[in-house]
Formats: sequence, structure tokens, C-alpha cells
Amino acid sequence: MTKTLLIGGNSAIACALKKNSDREFISLSRSEGSLDLDGDLNELDSIADIDGLVYFPGTINLKPFAMLKEDDFVNDFSVNVLGAVKVLKKVINQLKEADGASVVFISSVAANLGLPYHASISAAKSALEGMSKALAAEYAAAKVCFNVVAPSLTNTPLAGNLLKTERQVEGNEERNPMKQIGSPEQVATTIDFLLNAHKNWITGQVFPVDGGMSNLK
Repeated sequence: MTKTLLIGGNSAIACALKKNSDREFISLSRSEGSLDLDGDLNELDSIADIDGLVYFPGTINLKPFAMLKEDDFVNDFSVNVLGAVKVLKKVINQLKEADGASVVFISSVAANLGLPYHASISAAKSALEGMSKALAAEYAAAKVCFNVVAPSLTNTPLAGNLLKTERQVEGNEERNPMKQIGSPEQVATTIDFLLNAHKNWITGQVFPVDGGMSNLK
């Protein structure tokens, strides 16, 4: 039986995916703030039959541009993009050998919707989306599909600082066209669908899961 690799497999969205999907998952987790995946990734050398990959690690680094340091940009890029590169380098040959495979990256509505205080994370997530499209083009003939899920604010521990008070929750709900904050289960449902992208003729796409925030006023 083929397996789907989850990087950041202890995240809220990953846990929702595992709970509601009948796939066989292999989870590899990283400590929050840790950039060194190399040691853990060596474990992948002994795992066979991978036909899916979801890369969950991300950051929410919201600061006025004047307060951002170069290290902020480096850290956000390292977690969101270079971490994904390290993982993919390890498993791309297995994905190519599968009879169709799917890779899903997690971006953010902020990559394409101009939001204040999002300069660093917007840059990192935009890079991730661009890389995904380039990889989709490169590996299309090998039937390895690359797609991106781009959520708006979702009720996860990573977003906890933005949802600490009732006022924060109400304010964020009011800014959303559907007047709600996303749930891990809603994002996980789209990820689960995209893990069948190679069967559904879908690659090189970015799927907003944001209550209409990226397209509606």
C-alpha cells in the first residue's frame, strides 16, 4: 500500500487530515522554530512506496516593515521554502517511481492579497507558490502533481496570538466575507482532495480555502 508523507504531522490541520482520511500516513514532525530537518529526514531513506507529500511547516511573523530585520526574512524563507526543498530532494525519486503522485504545499491568502504587516511571510509564501508551479511544469510528464492550498486565518495553535480575545475573534470574523474563521477540518478536506490530484488531472494550481477573502469584498 502506498503512503503519504506528512511533514509537520503534529499540526492541527495534519491531525484533522489523519482523523478524517482513510489514507496511510507517515508523520515527521519538527519543533516549532526549528529549521534543522536533516537528521529526521534521514529516516526517510528506509521508507518505500511514497506517493504523496504534504508540507505543513509555516510561520506567522506579522510586524510593521520598519521593525522587520533581515533575519525575519531569512527565517520565514527557511521554514516555508527551504524546508520544503530539503524534504522534496529526499523523496522526489520515489514520487517519480509511483504510478502517479501528489505534493501539496500550504501557503496563505497573504501571498496574493496585500495585507499590512505581512511583508516577510507574503514574500516566503509567494516564493513557495512560484516554486510549486515550476515543479508542476517540470514533473507533469512524470505524473507528479504539485498544488497549493492557501488558507485565510484558521483556528490553529500557530494562529493563537491572533485569536486570544473575543474582540480579536469577532474582528477577524467580520473581515471575512463568510463571517467566520476557518477550521483545520475545512483546510484538511481540500488537502485530502488534492492528494488525488494525479487521478483528477490537476496540477500547478493554488486553491484558496478562505471563505472568499481572496476574491470577494
